[in-house]
Order: sequence, then C-alpha cells, then structure tokens
Amino acid sequence: MLNNTVLRVVWGCLAFGLLAGNIAQAQQTVFNAPSADVMPLGETFLQHESQFRTWQPGRFIVNTEYYAHGIGHNIELNATLFNLNAPPSDNIALGLGFKKIVPLLPKKWPQRELKLTVGEIVPISLQGEGVGNWTYAHLSGRVPKLKTRLSAGVSTGTRQIFGRTTVGFVGTYEQPITRRLQLQGDWFSGTHALGFFITGFSYALPGNVTLFGGYQIPNNKRSGRQGFVFEMAKYLK
Repeated sequence: MLNNTVLRVVWGCLAFGLLAGNIAQAQQTVFNAPSADVMPLGETFLQHESQFRTWQPGRFIVNTEYYAHGIGHNIELNATLFNLNAPPSDNIALGLGFKKIVPLLPKKWPQRELKLTVGEIVPISLQGEGVGNWTYAHLSGRVPKLKTRLSAGVSTGTRQIFGRTTVGFVGTYEQPITRRLQLQGDWFSGTHALGFFITGFSYALPGNVTLFGGYQIPNNKRSGRQGFVFEMAKYLK
C-alpha cells in the first residue's frame, strides 16, 4: 500500500496546480532532463511529477516537486524536492541551484534556436546523507522545417539524487504537433536513479494548465522498473 504521507503530497500539489495563476508556454524540464528554456525575469514555474507503477512486481511511486524563478540575463533559480517515494526512499533531498542559457548565433540563424544550457543543483539530503552536486550542460537547436528541438550533453551527479556518483550522456527531443500538443522524450545514460528513456507528450489545456504524460523504460534492472510518468506545470507572473 502506498504511504499516506506521499499520497497527501501528490494530491496537494495537484490541487494547488489547478488553482494557481497563469502560465506561459515553455517548460523547464522535458521529463527528467533540463530543457533549453528558462523563466523570464520575475516569472515563476511550479511543477509536480509522479513516476509510478500500479502493478506487481515492483509497484512504486516516485514524486518530485520543481520550483523555478527567473532573475533575468537568461538565468533562473531552482529549488527541487527529490524522491518522495513509496516504498520509502533513503535519499530524499532538497536541491538548490540555477540554470542559464546562452543563445548561439541568434542573429545569423534565429530559427535554429541554437543554445548552450548549463546548470548546477546542490542537493542537501534530508535524511542525514550529506550534501552533493548535480552539474549538467547541453547544446540544443531546432531542425529546419520540422521544428524538432534536439539537445545533447553531459550530466554528472552524486548519490543524494542519483543513488550513486555518475557521469553520462543526457539527450532530449521535442516535436511540436499543434499549438498545444508536443511529442517529447529524454534519456540519461548509465545505471542510476535517473537511468531511463522516457517518451511521451505535453498538452496545454484551457485554464493555463499544461499536462505531461509518458512511459519510462530503464536502462537496466538496477536503474529501476518500467512505469508511467505524469506531470502538471504552472507558470505564474
């Protein structure tokens, strides 16, 4: 049976998301991987994510809560609560950090949206496991005509988030279908708590709510199990 405290956190976040302010059409993560978007100056991003499996063997739920606030100069500040899980996790952590994007050749190729994205998160264990780090960087751009945004880069982090120290590849794809619907996915290489390929979609609903749905496939059995991914995002001005 799922832990009651975790369930209350999930439903509380969903209720808050349905009642809170207005959104702008952008996203701060694809699923687990950071996107090439940052919040504009003075705007705030909130997101709840649940990864879950409702069947045996290995039924689980993993919850993550994201917060970002734009401070200008293509920089946002981030706070993330990781690993509110059932069965219970031994690596619940509060991550504090930033993300910055650097546009590349914006005047020569504006439609390509070439960007360098870099970020740092300092996870502080809430269960006495110390302080770690998560550092990432990737290059991104859009494919002409198709408007597919692709990114590829490097991610390195410690056990407070990943369950072990790891260095590996991170990549994403984002394919607009309509003004509201987008197909998307991301992948972290390696054996760790984020070692999944996740593929799915995002959809901007009326009422300024964006929903995300996907399915995760682990790199191997040690990374975890297959399951569904659900997210809901709000952007506050």
